Amino acid sequence: MVAEGPVDAKSLMRLKSLSWMRDEQAARLASASEPLRVRREGAIFSEGEASSHVYILLSGVAKLCYVNREQRVLVGFVGPGEVFGLSSLLPQTTRPFRCEAYSDCLVAVVKPEIFVDTVLGVPLERLSIILDATVGRWWGMLVRYANFVGLGLRERLAGALLELAEKFGVRDSRGTLLTIKLTHADLAELVGASRQRTTEQLNDFEREGVITREGRRLIIVPEKLWQLAQMRHPK
Repeated sequence: MVAEGPVDAKSLMRLKSLSWMRDEQAARLASASEPLRVRREGAIFSEGEASSHVYILLSGVAKLCYVNREQRVLVGFVGPGEVFGLSSLLPQTTRPFRCEAYSDCLVAVVKPEIFVDTVLGVPLERLSIILDATVGRWWGMLVRYANFVGLGLRERLAGALLELAEKFGVRDSRGTLLTIKLTHADLAELVGASRQRTTEQLNDFEREGVITREGRRLIIVPEKLWQLAQMRHPK
């Protein structure tokens, strides 16, 4: 990666995604951005990093990849003018994907609070609250399905139960009680497996002490499930 001179405001306004900006907006965004040239196959950001910046691709082509265990999945390409790295607009997130230069790239890097204030005219804290309550759940689902690539039913089911525990769980002395009543068919649909195989796996979990049943409700032991899931947190 090679740093360059200041970002040119006119180059930002020539981008289709930002062509609507006023001159003063473009000038402020340009002065607050750090230009970065990344050679082909170099990393723009890596999976697991704190989501602390927004990126604007000024030239070149980048690609987003998901690395799960030994498997590498190409999620998509980023073209000139695209704004990416938007997980930084959600509170307390890490990068689930790796972004690499597919060709030599010139990228403008800016802090999310400056990007949001300049482009939208609102504080990042206010926008983050709204996004977390709306886009945040869809982002979580995207990461969950990316996580599922290359995983067996055992790991997928463990990951799905952990996500449900985060949203609908209440801690008690036995673990985390899921307040939502789910059928085996519901869980099977959630993890993309047959009802029979899902039931068999739930029975295995129960024998291993990973879950217990209370009527139609499940009590899970998150610490044990994390060991089984071997997945990143949804955020």
